[in-house]
Amino acid sequence: MDSLKVGLLYLSLHNRLNKNSGRDKVITKKEFFCVIGKHFLVPKHLRYLIIKEMIDKNLIKKEKDKLKILNTNLDLEKDTDKIYQLGNLL
Repeated sequence: MDSLKVGLLYLSLHNRLNKNSGRDKVITKKEFFCVIGKHFLVPKHLRYLIIKEMIDKNLIKKEKDKLKILNTNLDLEKDTDKIYQLGNLL
């Protein structure tokens, strides 16, 4: 991986979802919307777009009418040096 392709804000949202629910957990769209509404102030009309982008970035997976939080190889709290390297800051 040459750069931080997922995006730091998406990693932040993914990290928040993990803290609230846990890795590989299935959550409702309502729970997802609650997190992005409180912590990221995403307007209501753009929330489904965020779901689509997170699916495209392999951060979540749609399972029927719920969302599964997928595991990633980056942890914002533990992999700070790695993230800085991917952002070409080290």
